[in-house]
Amino acid sequence: MVKKGSLSVRHLVVTVLVVLLVNTQLTWWIIFVLRENRVRLGMERDAIQAQCRMEADRVTHDLAEVHRILDSAVVDGYHPDSQPPPPFSDWRAEPSVQNCGAPLLENGIVVLSSPAPEAGQCVLAQTTADWTNSLLQLHDDLELTAPQRAGKEMRRPAITLGLPFENSAVSPTEEVWHAILEGYRGRILMMVSEGAFFALLLFVLVALLWRTLRREVALEHEHRNFLSAVTHELKSPLASMRLSLETVLGGRSDPDAGVRFLKNALQDTERLQSLVEKVLEATRFAGKGSSLKLRESCLSEIVEGAVRRFSRRTAATEADLISQIQRGIWTEIDEEAIAIVISNLLENALKYGGANPQVDIRLTESSGRAQLDISDNGQGIAPNDIPRVFERFWRAGDELIRTTQGTGLGLFLVHQIVKNHGGEVMVAQTGPDGTTFRVILPGATTVEET
Repeated sequence: MVKKGSLSVRHLVVTVLVVLLVNTQLTWWIIFVLRENRVRLGMERDAIQAQCRMEADRVTHDLAEVHRILDSAVVDGYHPDSQPPPPFSDWRAEPSVQNCGAPLLENGIVVLSSPAPEAGQCVLAQTTADWTNSLLQLHDDLELTAPQRAGKEMRRPAITLGLPFENSAVSPTEEVWHAILEGYRGRILMMVSEGAFFALLLFVLVALLWRTLRREVALEHEHRNFLSAVTHELKSPLASMRLSLETVLGGRSDPDAGVRFLKNALQDTERLQSLVEKVLEATRFAGKGSSLKLRESCLSEIVEGAVRRFSRRTAATEADLISQIQRGIWTEIDEEAIAIVISNLLENALKYGGANPQVDIRLTESSGRAQLDISDNGQGIAPNDIPRVFERFWRAGDELIRTTQGTGLGLFLVHQIVKNHGGEVMVAQTGPDGTTFRVILPGATTVEET
């Protein structure tokens, strides 16, 4: 089957290439987004850290400016009774102070110092509480925290202040830093969700493509079987008809033999007609809601009529037909379609029966459902084949070596017609003693005959 192989290989190659291309693109996109998200977090961290540094520089600058004011006042001449320059509230001189000139804190208030070399003293000037508070008044997004050691990059950034605030650092508030981290994690979550969605979509597309390929290969195999079966079904009766007609026309038979040959040709014609009708019926009844003409009919009479017609056809085959038909069963059906169902099941039972075929037909009604069982005495159906017996064109085995007549449409038609009636058909029993097909039709009632 060259077409099937080349077709599947070509599609599989295209599928692999598409999957590799999309997977490469998706992987690159994930790496790019992760890298960009990390860069964005770094930029946001650098921006808030720069803001902290600006505030820390402002504090240092303000301290330096006030310190220059104190130095100028001391140079101009310090006197303990004089008023200190603003923003100082008081000043004093002490004989010696360690590290004179370095700022310090007294009760939370900034105290600056300036040496007075002429007097050999150190002037200490205390700023006002308001000025100290204004010095430490930070931007709304910042706050004073304890200094942090260098560590993880995800830690909140902080800039440590100089003297006299060496135990404090400027950092973004918890809310601001939490919002930055939430934005970072939210972008990761969004990327992971989108990546998972596209990966799932890719998987679904590949699965659908693979399913389509398998279906196409299966259909190709079914079509091959169907064409082989139809070719066999057409070739055999045509050859037989030609031989019969050539024998009669050539005058190589006596009148009695000629009549027998013509009868054989007529039977082959009926066989060809049956094949054409099967194909037409498959076209008509395939699909839900096909053109059924439903009306209230007596199912018992339809089954009895189908059995009578079938018994005339099998008179020469020594087949044994046993029927148990409950009379007076009525339901809403398409009589022609149901007759096709019964005929196909009977033909199937005869075809796959034993050496001495025995066909059992049983029709009953119970709880508003009509049940038709048709059994044969054949070798049964393989368990692996049961789920496929109602598929279009399907037949067990290989058409190239099969000798049994048929096109694989009979049971498919049975399934379609019964389904369109709202009923169900199944393999009720199978084994070495034979197979039973069961048809169940809803809405049945039993009417007593008068």
